Amino acid sequence: MAYADFPYYRDFFKGTLINDENAFRTLAERSSEFIDTVTFDRLSDEELLNQYKNKIQKCTCALSELLFRKNSADRLLNAENMPETSETIGAYSVEFANPYDYVKEISMSDSDFRKILRGTALQYLGNTGLMFRGVI
Repeated sequence: MAYADFPYYRDFFKGTLINDENAFRTLAERSSEFIDTVTFDRLSDEELLNQYKNKIQKCTCALSELLFRKNSADRLLNAENMPETSETIGAYSVEFANPYDYVKEISMSDSDFRKILRGTALQYLGNTGLMFRGVI
């Protein structure tokens, strides 16, 4: 089950990047799975989940936006028809957008992207002890 829902994303996180509720639901599920991995499934403890609920929800939303950007970048890189950036009529000339301009920082290897996801999770959950590798 996802740790955040679309109304939370829109109303409390103030997210504007993801407009489709179904898309957010899918991304929030993947984000929640990632959170479970980096927290060593500690959130199965209801007490810990309730104690850090707001931070966990914010983390889920932030990770969902990163996944959305990555998915959008991948689609853009695989697109055959890029948007035109300029067109000249005299001596006809057309320039198309370079997809790498849009996705430079997000278009990377999966291991690099996982580092970004982990860094984002650390930003929200780092001071909670949930990501600590030892026994708490």
